[in-house]
Amino acid sequence: MKLTANITLDELTKSQIAERKGINNNPNPQQIENLKALAINILQPVRSHFDRPLIISSGFRCAQLCVEIGSSINSQHTAFDGAAAADFEIPGVDNRELGLYIKNELEYDQLILEFYRDNEPTSGWIHCSYSTNHNRNQSLRAQRVDGKVSYTPWS
Repeated sequence: MKLTANITLDELTKSQIAERKGINNNPNPQQIENLKALAINILQPVRSHFDRPLIISSGFRCAQLCVEIGSSINSQHTAFDGAAAADFEIPGVDNRELGLYIKNELEYDQLILEFYRDNEPTSGWIHCSYSTNHNRNQSLRAQRVDGKVSYTPWS
């Protein structure tokens, strides 16, 4: 199912772990609407601006898949409460540049530049969520500090 000109539902639900473990990772109709809002307001504008395909490493995750990978069942990746999230990057585009475009040009709920290392443009990835209820425009940077993940404001 196409959500936008260049983004499909399959891209946002595909999971190798779900396939291996036989987990049904299909969203319900409301979750599909939340994913469509994410595609329309974040993913397609990014795709159009950079004129390159996105590599989505994680989109929708059902609760069972979240448990399996050690994520919270309250993650925005579960596409509940009007919000949905995806982790992605664009080959050949600096992930910081990608994040700055979203931060400066789009309305979003949460934007995280994850595990990016300065002077290593292909390091890390972007996590971005969109909410149909209320977007906080919260931007963070995730880094590993002393073996633990630390989130700090990204200004």
